Amino acid sequence: MTTEEKLQNFYNHSLDSANREAERVIGDHQKALDKIFEEHKATARRQAEEEVAAEIEKAKRDVNKTLSADQLHIRRKLSRKNLELKEKLFKEVREKLTAYKKDPSYEEYLERKIREAVTFAGNDKLTLYLDPSDEAHKASLEQKLSVTLTISAMPFLGGVRAVIPEKNILIDNSFETLLNEERENFIFHGGVEHE
Repeated sequence: MTTEEKLQNFYNHSLDSANREAERVIGDHQKALDKIFEEHKATARRQAEEEVAAEIEKAKRDVNKTLSADQLHIRRKLSRKNLELKEKLFKEVREKLTAYKKDPSYEEYLERKIREAVTFAGNDKLTLYLDPSDEAHKASLEQKLSVTLTISAMPFLGGVRAVIPEKNILIDNSFETLLNEERENFIFHGGVEHE
């Protein structure tokens, strides 16, 4: 082999070795780049999922906030309507009580309540009060029941009040008190299930 052939052979061998080394370095570099790229894709995917989850959570909070505000508004509106209906109802009840006082059965009611108070008091001294608007019934009831009735200085819509001073007892069967107790304990049950 001549020197030129040897040089050519050395050149080819060096070139093949350099190409193999370059391919190895390029392959290693490509693998490193692929690994970095996959890590970057995984990080970007995770960040995107976290952003989506955060946006979903924010949207849920916004919806809940809006829903709570709407529910509060509806509750307030419902409460106002309930109060309005309650006032209307008790106004009607008051009107019906006024109408009932004109009925003959009202005097029977007064008579019954007076008898109950007298029975309760037994032998104790008893003061019986009628509403000022019931003065027309006073003479008739006193005659029927053999009691003394006092017209109250304070109107109480009707009914009877009785006081047993020795025992500090007030028997309050006045329409005003009964109506106020009902108003206080009244709960408006509306809706389909209560109709």
